[in-house]
Amino acid sequence: MRGLRHAGVRLALRLLPPGARGAGEGIPRGRGRARVSAAPERAAVGERATLRAEEAVVLIDRKERTYLRVLRPGRSISVRGAPLPCDALIGLAEGSTVETAAGEPLLVLRPTYAQLIPSLPRRAQPIYPKDVGPILLWGDIWPGAHVVEVGTGPGALTIALLRAVGPTGRLTSYEAREDFAVLARDNVARYHGPAPNWTLRTADAFAGLEERQVDRLVVDLAEPWHLLDAAAAALRPGAVVTAFVPTALQVKQAVDGFRQHGAFGAVESLETLVRFWHVRDRSVRPEHRMVAHTGFLVFARRLAPARERGGIEVVALHGPAGGARRAARRRGDGGDGEAGRLVLERDHAQREAALRGELDGLGVRELRVR
Repeated sequence: MRGLRHAGVRLALRLLPPGARGAGEGIPRGRGRARVSAAPERAAVGERATLRAEEAVVLIDRKERTYLRVLRPGRSISVRGAPLPCDALIGLAEGSTVETAAGEPLLVLRPTYAQLIPSLPRRAQPIYPKDVGPILLWGDIWPGAHVVEVGTGPGALTIALLRAVGPTGRLTSYEAREDFAVLARDNVARYHGPAPNWTLRTADAFAGLEERQVDRLVVDLAEPWHLLDAAAAALRPGAVVTAFVPTALQVKQAVDGFRQHGAFGAVESLETLVRFWHVRDRSVRPEHRMVAHTGFLVFARRLAPARERGGIEVVALHGPAGGARRAARRRGDGGDGEAGRLVLERDHAQREAALRGELDGLGVRELRVR
């Protein structure tokens, strides 16, 4: 049995067999034990199901505490003072349970996105999973989309966007601070892997966005309303822009900015609250702590250029004559001959004036009726 010296104590890492009954909830632990180097345990599963070198893993103890680590060949990782050789974990089936000589069982898995983000190295506040989900759904990010991200931070949202657009999509990220850009690049390389379809620009997005005909825009800035001109130039008609802002005053100013700009419509805002539940034996209750407010999400759509200029072409499919003629007959004005014609012209003029009044209220300066 291979071991690793730590603080003068020789600790051995053991692999517990599948199906062994655990001493802690969800952690198998039993009498039968196998060496971690046992070949059958490594050969019985496919490549994706096995843990690989340089991958991130999450280790879960019997109290359901999680520890994010990276498997580096020839090195060891430490969990609560207990060293674990990475070489003994590389090649194991994901979902295996290992145990140190100290008797601590640990479940080994690849981290989910929700487990990864809270442990991500950072110098800036990331967008947490509870907000990332609505961004991807309400922001309508799909495989193959061309997405621009403004405000990369530590790269937490960047990883989610890269997953969403897939290998056929494109992601361009703008980050004004060089140190944040370096951190985001390192986190993406470590926790996502190669991303040839990702471009990271260390530039001020307020000076303008280079991209055109962009499908989706995601903004994590304190004052997104100052970016609306650049966003309008970069987005294609129908594109979705998503803004994350932390305070109610900012969401108010962002919504007003979208509505007053002229190039955006269908504006809506929301926030999400997440509450986990404690379920154990006969005890079923909400957890004492919940993930409450983190920020607001504001969504808007890029309008077609004609609406931006205020010129709307209104097409009358059936014309006003039929309805006006029937109304004239009900009033006893006939509907035919000179008297009927005058009634029709008057009603048509009234309807057009009412329509113009409604469009003036929307800021429309030009109306063409055919």
